[in-house]
Amino acid sequence: MQAGLSTKNAPSPSVVLPHYAAGAIFFIIASVLLIFASHDLANTYIGPKILGLTHIMVLGWVTIIIFGALYQLIPVVMEVKLFSEPLAHISFYSIVVGTVLLSYSFWNNYIGKTIYMEIGGGLIFLSVILFAVNVLFSALKTTNKTIENTFIVTAAGWLFLTVSIGILITVNLVFHFIPKTSLELLRIHVHFGIAGWFMMLIIGVASTLLPMFFISHKLNKQYLKLSYFLTNSGLIILAVLMYFDVNMWLKGSAGLILLAGIIFFIKYNYDAYKKRLRKKLDIGMKLSVFAFIPLFLTLLFGILAVLNLDFLSKIQTSINTAYGVSLIFGFFTALILGQMYKTLPFIVWLKMYQDKVGKYKIPMPAHIYSEKVADWHYYSFLVAIFTLLIGIFAKESIIIQISAAAFIVTSVLYAYNTYKILFHKDQSELLETK
Repeated sequence: MQAGLSTKNAPSPSVVLPHYAAGAIFFIIASVLLIFASHDLANTYIGPKILGLTHIMVLGWVTIIIFGALYQLIPVVMEVKLFSEPLAHISFYSIVVGTVLLSYSFWNNYIGKTIYMEIGGGLIFLSVILFAVNVLFSALKTTNKTIENTFIVTAAGWLFLTVSIGILITVNLVFHFIPKTSLELLRIHVHFGIAGWFMMLIIGVASTLLPMFFISHKLNKQYLKLSYFLTNSGLIILAVLMYFDVNMWLKGSAGLILLAGIIFFIKYNYDAYKKRLRKKLDIGMKLSVFAFIPLFLTLLFGILAVLNLDFLSKIQTSINTAYGVSLIFGFFTALILGQMYKTLPFIVWLKMYQDKVGKYKIPMPAHIYSEKVADWHYYSFLVAIFTLLIGIFAKESIIIQISAAAFIVTSVLYAYNTYKILFHKDQSELLETK
């Protein structure tokens, strides 16, 4: 099963492992800051603290982990060596420092007041360019032209556009050369990031990993091809309609096209789940399967956010907030929490034990972390995400603070297992020979 992650083309662990280490720290920081952003989240969907928290989650938690996981996965799915390991190292340090500076600037409302934002944004832009170069040039070398690979390459393009628009918004605050408000441009920026970068990538990666870990065969790839066409088409149409601020029903129609693409992705993975040979799900797969519940909520809230219906006007702000929260704190976080246990232990296990197979008594990848701790943060995460959504709709900061406490428990326990894996000591014992 996990042998599918092993390949002679795999990069050095020093390329991959720091991303998991940094991501765990950023998750703890975001969970703590959620307490201080609770009042804002209860009353609005945009503001300095919300922007700061969002960028820590999106860049420091989700994107950094995704970068690291992809550096391990690209050689597997594309059957090539990573184009450049030095570029991956530079990209890592750039995004870490850039995320700190940019998030700090947003949190303290330093927009246009200090140079921290410009430096942070520039470092993130550099990181994204280097990452995109690594993905695209690796893809150019592969002969394995699959739809999953196409999703991953396309996602890198959307990431470049997302960051470019983010920088454009910042520059436009000073020079005002685009006749649009920052909020109007921000909506496009957010949708490029959510539906373009993240969803393209998640579809490509999940459609590769989940069937592998489920041990599912003979799946209909036509669902993925339809998903690719509809998701990209819907996003492009939606962005154009948003820019020109046309009728909300046309925006809703574009949103439905995008939604149809995601539904085909869900259908593909649902078939993989039904056809799985491994019936009992471990903690990693439990979290990964659960992730589709907040994904469903994201789709629901997203449609309602685009339609902006009059009879929901009193809770429209909560709907807009829940749209982003269910995706970032729910779907993406659940997938990362789950897939860490399917990737990181095996990467460390390969580094330490692959040359000792058959010669030594060695532990299995699942034995180098605490399953009990993983179970605990599974349940604390369930409490955290549902309590957070309840607090947003109830407009009660105290409920959001309770959720933040549960997220702190989740992040600390997750970090404990992450660092337990990263600092795993050799436990091999030489086999006796007769």
